[in-house]
Parts: sequence; C-alpha cells; structure tokens
Amino acid sequence: MYRELQPFREALSQELKATLPPASAGIDPNKLLETYLDRLTMFIGVDVADQTFTALALDAGRETLGSLDGCANEPGGFQRFIAWARALRDQHGLRIIAVAGETTGVYYWALWDFLGKQPDVARVLYNPRTTEHMGEVLSKKVRNELVDALLLAEQLRLGSTPEVLLRDDANLLTARYYSRAARDLAQQVNRKKNQLRALLRAYCPPVCQVFPGGKLHHPAVYALLQEYVFPADFLQAGSETLTAILTAHCHDIFGSNEADQLLVASRQAVTRSIGQEAIRRLVRDHIQDITTFQERKALYLKTGYALIKDRKETELLRTVKGAGVSNTLALVSEIGDVSRFSSGEHLASFLGLTTSKHISGATLFQSKRITKQGSPNGRYAAVNVAQHLIRWVPRYQAMYKRIKDRKPPRKGHFVALVAVARDFVSNVLYDMWCNQRPFFVEVDEYRSYRQKHLHSHD
Repeated sequence: MYRELQPFREALSQELKATLPPASAGIDPNKLLETYLDRLTMFIGVDVADQTFTALALDAGRETLGSLDGCANEPGGFQRFIAWARALRDQHGLRIIAVAGETTGVYYWALWDFLGKQPDVARVLYNPRTTEHMGEVLSKKVRNELVDALLLAEQLRLGSTPEVLLRDDANLLTARYYSRAARDLAQQVNRKKNQLRALLRAYCPPVCQVFPGGKLHHPAVYALLQEYVFPADFLQAGSETLTAILTAHCHDIFGSNEADQLLVASRQAVTRSIGQEAIRRLVRDHIQDITTFQERKALYLKTGYALIKDRKETELLRTVKGAGVSNTLALVSEIGDVSRFSSGEHLASFLGLTTSKHISGATLFQSKRITKQGSPNGRYAAVNVAQHLIRWVPRYQAMYKRIKDRKPPRKGHFVALVAVARDFVSNVLYDMWCNQRPFFVEVDEYRSYRQKHLHSHD
C-alpha cells in the first residue's frame, strides 16, 4: 500500500470497522477490511502534455469509470478535472480518489502542486520507464494520451513501485537530475558512435580495420578524420602527414605503424565516389556531436557529484570496486535515505532487480524476468557495478560463473550479471549503508570486521 494513501485508508477504516460483519470461521477481518478499502478507491491516471492533459479512471475491478480528454493544462483545466473526479466518485459510491502521474519534464508540476492542495486526493508519481514496462505487460503497442492514462491508472491499481520525491533534500534531488541527464547523454553518445562506425564501414573500411573497437573513438583518430575521410585522401596525404596527426594527439598509442597499415588498406579498398561531400560532412558532424555530448556529460557528472561527495553513503560506496563517479551519483541520488526500506530485498525491488510474483488461490506463480520497475537509472548503475564485481570479488566471480554456465551463452551473461547486481544491492549495499560499514572484497574480511564490531558494542 502506498504511504500517500495510508491516511485516507486509516480514516475510512475506522468508519468501516463498525459496519463489518462479526468474525466467523475462514474469514480474516483485516483482509476483509482491506478488500473493502480497495473497492472504495477510484484509481485515476493522468497523462500530462505541454498544453493539455488526459485522465482515465478505473475501479478496483479494472472497470473503466470514465475519461477526460483534452483538458487545459492551466488552473481552469485543473478545476474542471477535480470537479469531474469528484462527480465520478460520488456517482459510483466510492470514497477515495487516487491520482497517478509521471515525471515527464516539467509539464506535470502545476497540476501536481494543485492536487497537493486538495484534501481528498492522494497523489502517486511514477517514472516514465515503468509506464513503458506496463505497456509491454498489457501489450499496448499503440500509445496515445488515453492509453498512457490507462497505463498509469493500472500501475496505481496494481501497486507498482513509485518515483521517490526528495522534497526535503534539494541537493540530492538536483544531483538526481544531473545523473539522469548524464545517463541520457551517454546513450546519445553511444548512438552517435554506432552511426559513425556504420558510416565508416560503408565508405572508409580501412579506418575500421586499422582502428577496431574503442580505438576508433580515440581523439587522435577523430583528428585524423577531421582532415581525411576516404582512402584516396589517405593515399594523397602520405605516411608522414598521417603519422604527424596521430602522434600530435597521443603519446605512444598510435604512430607510423598505424599510418602505414592505413595506407596499405587504402590501396586495397574499393572506393565509392558518389556523395563524398555529404559523407565527409556527416562524419565531421558526428564527431562534433560526440565530443560535445561527452563534454556536457562530464560537466553534469562533476556538478552532480559535488552535491553528494560529503555524504556518508557516497564515502562508503566509493570503497566498492567499480563504483566510480557516475555509478555512485546514480545510486546515492536515486535511493536517497536507505532507512525507508524495510529490507535489502525491498531495496532491490525498488530498483526493479527482483522477479514479479502472482498468487492465485494456493498457487504461487513467479516470473523468470525482473520487473524493471522503479528507478531505471539506479538499476543501470547497479548492473554497471556488478560488471566490476565479477572481475575483482571472488564470491561474485564464482556466482557469475555458476549462473552463466546454466544458461545459453549470450543470455547467461546478462542473467548472471543481473543476479550479481541483485545480490549486491540486497545483501551488501543495504548492509553497508544501514550499518555504516565499508566494503570488503573477501568474505573472511567481512566476518572478521563483524566480530570486532559486535565485540566493541558488548
């Protein structure tokens, strides 16, 4: 149950207790009361755009009660919405109004603040990624405002993991914005790099042959591509000119050997003479975009990390192998106060690293896929940390190998990696932050620390 709904449910439960039938065999009064409270709740999803917003209301049985389309995203539209919601509530004999929204830019802020002033409305906020996931679950391949409102109402009805509001800690909330912006820029950088590589493979194969993988994106190679793009350009420039450009932007990684290899490959390459000016411009633009995005990403990470560097959680997390600036910023800013989680498994569930469960009668159905609800930025950082843990921590090396060997080759890697991330979050990170203790590579070191820690308290 959401904490935002708890005050409304507690007030209503006091009123309903007097009307409940007397206890009888096979009926749990508390569960019966919870069922009544659910049945008396109206779940509304609100999809907010720039100028308008759309709302859709469901009851506990997933029946559509009504919808409101094209409502103005301004005070007049807000009044229209709340009047519609209250009329719908009274019409169907319901008691609690619960509204779900998502953190899409800044468009939702005005409506969200307006609803916060309404004494009979409970608000729950979601990350847009959880709405995407709900669309996949419900097989909603076509998305519009009304479908998004339905997905939000369904999340609220089913109890999906909400977004965390950090209103009491401005620095932490600001750090979260910087972390998410940096992650988005990292995705744009990767997309631009893939586009650049595809372009060079088609029109300048020698560059991809001589500088494979990550070498293609070295500053020295970028400087070379700013001057020359096609095999004919390299042959005309000659070995000395190519060597001078490469060595001017690196110390000892590239030199005359790579320049000679480039010339040999260029003589054997098949050139395409059509559209060379357009390709040359595209290559330069891609390089400029990659450089700009990387600089902006570094600035966001530096600024965001400066806001959390003095926190105890940051200090403890930096002792973990692989917890660099980016991953630390994401985990600290997304999780916030770890004491609000009752257990490490609860924390892993918040990051979407746990599998979903469904109970029907006496049968428990457990999915083989993780929920991916909650914070995608925090989940991505946890999996990134796991990639380093399987290299440096013996316990996680063994765990990774054991799980990977039971699965198909490619799938096994990702399944094992997520399993390591879940174990780290639920058993290690939660304990580190709750008990304020450092990270240990070896299990024996942790046991020794715990013995001394407990002995010092005695």
